[in-house]
Amino acid sequence: MAPDEFQQAWQAQSSQTRVTIDANLLRQVVEHDQLNFRATIFYRDFVEVGVALLLIPIWFLLGAVTDSPWTWYLTVPVLVWSAGFMLVYRMRHKQKPSEPGEPLLPCVKRLLTEVEDQIWLLRNIFWWYLLPPSISLMAFNVHVSWLAASVWWEFLGTAALFGFVLFVIYASIYYLNQRAVRVDLEPRRQELLTLLSSLGDETTGEGTGNQIPLPGLPFAKKELQVPCNSPVRITIGLFTIVVILVFLVIFIAWMADGGFDSSNDRPDAPANLVAELRQENQLVGLAAMVMVDGKVVAAVADGERKVGSGVTLETSDSWHLGGISKSITATMIARLVESGQMQWTDTIGESFPNASLHEDWKSVTLRQLLTDTAGAPALIPRDMLSKRPARGPERTRARREAVLDFIAVKPENPPGKKRVYSNVGYTIAGAMAEKMTGITWEDLVKREVAVPLKLRSVGFGPPKSAAATLEQPRGHRLLIQSKIAASDERDNTPIIGPAGTVHMTLYDLCTFAREHMLGERGEGKLLTAETYKLLHTPDLDNYACGWIKKEPSEEIPYTVYWHNGSNTLWYALVVFIPEKNMVVAVTSNDGDSKKAEAAAWEIVDASVKQSNIIALSQLSDEFPKKAPFAAVGWQESQPEVKLGEEWFKLVLLDGLPASEIVAFSKQTYGDKWQKRFEEDLVELLTRMGHPPQDKVTLDVQSLYSFERQVRKDVPMTKENRSAIRKAAQKRETSEP
Repeated sequence: MAPDEFQQAWQAQSSQTRVTIDANLLRQVVEHDQLNFRATIFYRDFVEVGVALLLIPIWFLLGAVTDSPWTWYLTVPVLVWSAGFMLVYRMRHKQKPSEPGEPLLPCVKRLLTEVEDQIWLLRNIFWWYLLPPSISLMAFNVHVSWLAASVWWEFLGTAALFGFVLFVIYASIYYLNQRAVRVDLEPRRQELLTLLSSLGDETTGEGTGNQIPLPGLPFAKKELQVPCNSPVRITIGLFTIVVILVFLVIFIAWMADGGFDSSNDRPDAPANLVAELRQENQLVGLAAMVMVDGKVVAAVADGERKVGSGVTLETSDSWHLGGISKSITATMIARLVESGQMQWTDTIGESFPNASLHEDWKSVTLRQLLTDTAGAPALIPRDMLSKRPARGPERTRARREAVLDFIAVKPENPPGKKRVYSNVGYTIAGAMAEKMTGITWEDLVKREVAVPLKLRSVGFGPPKSAAATLEQPRGHRLLIQSKIAASDERDNTPIIGPAGTVHMTLYDLCTFAREHMLGERGEGKLLTAETYKLLHTPDLDNYACGWIKKEPSEEIPYTVYWHNGSNTLWYALVVFIPEKNMVVAVTSNDGDSKKAEAAAWEIVDASVKQSNIIALSQLSDEFPKKAPFAAVGWQESQPEVKLGEEWFKLVLLDGLPASEIVAFSKQTYGDKWQKRFEEDLVELLTRMGHPPQDKVTLDVQSLYSFERQVRKDVPMTKENRSAIRKAAQKRETSEP
């Protein structure tokens, strides 16, 4: 007989082989196998249900510390569903435990039922376990991508990337579960079916005594096994998971709080305070200016114009003001009222007599629009957000068309009965001013506010900043715990410009607020004292015409007038305190408005409380008259300094760019900026928030090459300052 024929004959004979095993021994094997299977399933269910329930509070915590949108919380009911489905499924398919002396047949049937239940559960895992969180997480992803994207392709790219990652993860989970069915559960099911069919011999008597024939059944070869998933192992596993999740919560809370702070003390120097607050709140940039008695006593900027660029912020940069634009619009309209071009009692019905407007809008007055008591909705419809009409007649026309749409429907609230913060109300007021004057809102702001107050930096929309040079800051948004720079076009639609699209420098913002402070004191120049009182007096609650009146409190025991603003990419706050003759402006190029606002108010509190900031303007005669160089020359605005017998271009002084020092001197001292730089350098640096020590570090460049040197521990001496002063006096006497 050939080998192949012999092998076939042997296999045919072996297929007829019948193995006989003791029934009691087989029952023990089946019972132990059932116990082992139940322990494994229980451990898996326990972990899945436990993790789902533990994730619910963690999900709420993550949402709170990251300021996530509402779609983040869609996953909470999904977690409840996952845990609830598993519990209900197990309760409905629960098998009663084996009883002592029970026949083998029902024991095998129960085990087979449990295996088939688990096979169904894993084969359908996509529908009950993977699909629900996929929907909630993708909804959150699409929502966040939509809010963060500047252009459509950025939205699609971000959403597609997250969707791909989610697909890979869930595809892997699905594959592993189907493999478990194929490799483990299906073979086990076939074994049980084979055993079940062979147990007919147990009832028909084909077996002998307690001997049961098992044709080719793997159970015949098994030894008794102890279940591998004991209660002790389950307890240890769950404890481990709980410990990991607790540490995860602690880590998340720590990161959200900016890490552990070794000290609760705040440094006195404004520069250090701003730098610390920026880092503590994880902001891209933070800047502040304090003006007392019309003089800048502190000006600080810390951070980058664009995240990761290495280009540092300067106090002379321009900042998007958001809702602070409302006070500017109200001021412009007040000028029109005083000139007789408008009246506070002008109504929407009178301004748009031919419009198809709802009856409730007809009697709404200009003042009600400016005090947010007109019943106007808070926000414009989403379909308007993407409109970008060009400045000029096209934008005016688009704004008027939007206003006509607003007033065609009933106000959201009864006019004059309730205050609701509204961008729409100020947009309507701006359109009324355009209608009455025939001039665009932007040109009215320039003519009535910027030019009279010499606010040279006033512009509209984000400050222009080319990617190659970054001459101005960029706004930033938070995307999955990362700061993403926006383009210099990204902003609210200019249709709502009267409510929130003005930009300007800190100095100009302080100048504008100071004019209102002087007006409140009866010393304003732009408007009459009566008009300023009207602008600063709330109608309902504490909101006036673009200003919020805050009564004295424990933190600030003075009446405070303030307003803030954010377009979700920038933040700005301006405060004036008439009793202290003080103005504080704080800005950030970071759209994390919650953290930026917390930092801003802390700066305001510190500015009020710290006498070394407030009193600087009274100490001008007490500043040391010192300088680190013996002479100063100029190439336009570039200072050249003499160290020993050599002349150099001054690049940095204690890490502060010379250009920033010069810019601050120009803002603060006007035509005397050079004199202040040369003769009062200590005062100048102190007012900037960088008080120098007895020794400074100078970064200088040769006048004849690009070679740079760092001179450390350069002494600040009276002799140097005296030499500079004598040279200045000599120049002054020699001039005709």
